[in-house]
Amino acid sequence: MSMNQTIEPPSTGPSEVDSRTLREYLAEALVSSVFQNSEARLEAEARFTQFAEKLVLAIDEARRVFTPLLEKALPIIQKLVETDWAAVFDEHEKAFLYIADCGWTPPNYIGIGELFTLHLKSPEELDRYFVEGFMANDAENLKILGETLKGNPELSQWHPLIDEIIASIRAGHHRVAIPTTLTIMEGYLTSALVKVPLTTAKNVSPFKVLEKAKWHEANTLDAMFWKAGVIFLSRIFANSDFTQQPPTFINRHWILHGRAPVDWTLSDALRLVNSLTTLVFLFVTVGQPKLEAPKWRGEGKTSVAHHG
Repeated sequence: MSMNQTIEPPSTGPSEVDSRTLREYLAEALVSSVFQNSEARLEAEARFTQFAEKLVLAIDEARRVFTPLLEKALPIIQKLVETDWAAVFDEHEKAFLYIADCGWTPPNYIGIGELFTLHLKSPEELDRYFVEGFMANDAENLKILGETLKGNPELSQWHPLIDEIIASIRAGHHRVAIPTTLTIMEGYLTSALVKVPLTTAKNVSPFKVLEKAKWHEANTLDAMFWKAGVIFLSRIFANSDFTQQPPTFINRHWILHGRAPVDWTLSDALRLVNSLTTLVFLFVTVGQPKLEAPKWRGEGKTSVAHHG
């Protein structure tokens, strides 16, 4: 191509290519003005045509693959947009707190969807449900729970006791596990509060310290977890007069002072051991609720009253 030679556009425009494909038109438009040598032009046209064919095939394949996925996804996305999430959160919170009030914190093997259905069960049904869940398949979930507890350095001083607690429950000696688990629970609760710090090692009423901190009263998602924990712990550490009838729920005061009838059930032992994982989760993973955290409910709503 000489320096003075002008580049002529192709003789036809897009309006005149009805008898040709867009690929053929582009090949002529982009290549014919650049390559004057017929062999170079033909080679360039052939390569461009191959590239265009591959591009068209790729687009067609992408359309084939993704169109069904989009058709399935769009209704789901639309449903997510239209969902009243405040109402959904309220229902999950009610389920979460109901289970805690029945004496259980959700085990690690329970999913969110499953958790939501558990509030339909009576306290007795929940006990049977969780006992079966922990003890099925040669107590597989109980063994996993024990390994989880032993894997946490925060509980290292109690690892030998944890081994014996899990072994005793699996051997059918669940009663001896209950006072042992209570000592670990109180020891860990105290040490965690000392580290925060909210108290000193001399404090003999760690739950009262946690309750006064009011972490469970903030209007945040973190506080919702603490609220469930406080509901459960308030039953374990409830004050109870020894001159009155013994509480129907396992009570640290009665048990560790040797006043309680030894009529504890397998569900009592499992709920206590499981609660240790919850305590570690609350202090290590959740931590103190932050004031600037996103609100669990709308700004104008009040939090659920404490269940005690």
